[in-house]
Amino acid sequence: MRAVFLSIGVVILDDIVLPDGTTRMGVLGGGATHAAMGMRLWEDRVGLLVALGHGFPPDLEARLRRAFEPQGLLHRPYPVLRAWQVFEADGTRHEVFRVDTQWLERSVPAPEDWPAAFQDVQGVHLHCAPWEVPRWATFLRARGVSTLLWEPWDTFCIAQNREQFADYLKWVDVVSPNLSEGRMLTGQQTAQEVMNALLEMGAKMVALRMGAQGSLVGKQGEAPITIPAISPPRIVDVTGAGNAYCGGFLVGWVRRCDLRWAGYLGAVSASIALEQFGALYDWEAARPRAFERLRQFGALE
Repeated sequence: MRAVFLSIGVVILDDIVLPDGTTRMGVLGGGATHAAMGMRLWEDRVGLLVALGHGFPPDLEARLRRAFEPQGLLHRPYPVLRAWQVFEADGTRHEVFRVDTQWLERSVPAPEDWPAAFQDVQGVHLHCAPWEVPRWATFLRARGVSTLLWEPWDTFCIAQNREQFADYLKWVDVVSPNLSEGRMLTGQQTAQEVMNALLEMGAKMVALRMGAQGSLVGKQGEAPITIPAISPPRIVDVTGAGNAYCGGFLVGWVRRCDLRWAGYLGAVSASIALEQFGALYDWEAARPRAFERLRQFGALE
């Protein structure tokens, strides 16, 4: 298989409701899909390991097969995951699943689902149940994966889970919560305080996502770096921008092992995700815009 980068998680059909009442029904989403597109912007060799539920729309599956290595698109007799994504005027999002949430965890593939065709994968974005992180990490390390980025589920990022969260950190190379999740988990408020707390908990590297305020990236033994957000000329939908950031960051880190470069690629991937409804877009048409935005950072000079 050609894939060098891979996202493991779920595909969700989003029913989006914007503050002005605009709706978009049945939009292709899910954290793994958005993250994989954040990789696809920069890299042609990208895989997506997800389970498609019974009756998944054939036209959307065809689009996924064009975008990613198809071996990772598994067919399972589960309900298709579907959720309302309702946005308030201040940017607050309410996610309401339209199927029993038991299917969310059950729909994430397990190591036993790994396609034999997947070879030479270097970087993996994990968006799985937290307690599955050690099992996935053990499996992936045995297959030569060099970099694991864990994007934790928001429901797990609470103070009561702090000790368990810290235990999972030792299994991964990068952890990427958003600022709200980091605050709930650590009890700290400022981005710097949250960063310090996560590093003290044992995180090797942190990509702390802060929405319109950009991101703060840091690792053990190095001073954190603030990465500004890029606001595109027109923001259409913010769904999945944080996931896309994770995908771009992973590609940047694997390619150069440079925090600032990884943060730049993450910021650009997020900015492209903001420009349309749904996870998939014409990545080849978007690449010139992506490189122009890197020039805005001075990254290509």
